[in-house]
Amino acid sequence: MAFAGKCFDRADWETITGGTGSVAKATFVTTVNIRNYAPSLRAWLEYWRLDELTEFLENELDVISPTDIADLEPQALSKLTLKTVQKCHWGKVMAHAQYLKNMSFDKPPSPLMLWLESWRLQRLQPALFSLGVDVKEDIVDLDPMDIAPLNMRLLEAKRWKNATDGLLEVIRHFDFSEDRKYAVPTISIWLESLRLEKIRGRLEEFGAYELADLADIDDRELASLGLTKLQMKHYKQGMLQVLAAKKAAMADGSNDLPSFQGWIESWRLKRLAPKMEELGAYTQMDLLDLEPNEYQLLMMRPLEAKRFEQAMIALEEEFLGNPPPGNTWKEEPVKKKDSAKSVAVPEKPSAASKSHKR
Repeated sequence: MAFAGKCFDRADWETITGGTGSVAKATFVTTVNIRNYAPSLRAWLEYWRLDELTEFLENELDVISPTDIADLEPQALSKLTLKTVQKCHWGKVMAHAQYLKNMSFDKPPSPLMLWLESWRLQRLQPALFSLGVDVKEDIVDLDPMDIAPLNMRLLEAKRWKNATDGLLEVIRHFDFSEDRKYAVPTISIWLESLRLEKIRGRLEEFGAYELADLADIDDRELASLGLTKLQMKHYKQGMLQVLAAKKAAMADGSNDLPSFQGWIESWRLKRLAPKMEELGAYTQMDLLDLEPNEYQLLMMRPLEAKRFEQAMIALEEEFLGNPPPGNTWKEEPVKKKDSAKSVAVPEKPSAASKSHKR
């Protein structure tokens, strides 16, 4: 109740109770949870009628999440200029920020751009913005008619379906993607999501060009970046996800994969690159979403088709041959015409079976 008294004033209680003076416990808990899980800093500040402070907090004080408010030092807080009524609201903000920190809601945001890039859907970002989608939570409100103007390519549409199907489950987590076929974002987008773009040059001087490289930065090099207290906090929070992504990449072998261009050239399929891009394939993992009856869309020559099928077998073994750490594949009956990608536990094909594949 001490928390409630500090976070909700008389006007708030009048709104919550509908003027009756009392409210069901479940309703109050829901109200608190909504504020606990605000999709962005601006949305959280709107609850407290202080959203006009968003730009100042982000640009001047390096605040990116509600719990950062609780970590602001007196010197930083002294820069705030609040109106009379705002001072009352600010007291509620401070109380809720401390509550979130105590309850371990201390996570950086997972913005739309980060989510889109992890599913390799960043090409859709301008069109989504034009629809009014500012955070990934807004995507839940889109219906099939709304997304038609996005003009998604074949494989982009498949990734979109996979991404949105699982969106409600991961919408409160700072995760790039739980599907091992999909990628972590680029280092530039990761830094932008943490508002740390200014250290990109220094990281490159260290030789860090991808997120996995950041795990090799030692304490001395980290200290030389000259980060503020909050910036250091954000960096370390982001690194928890980077380390998890690196561990998963090492476990499933994706850490050792060549670039998409290198993979295409190694299978002598360079002529197909433009057609793959037209279909929405930006990495070799994207090709796993192609069904065998869609291979014809690549308009391959006979020998290219043979090499492509061999490449797909190798790719399926690489990505679908072992379950993610801590999981097991669910076995399904195998039919004669089933492709390797439809089998839960694919078996390594013999030389004879390769020649008769599909």
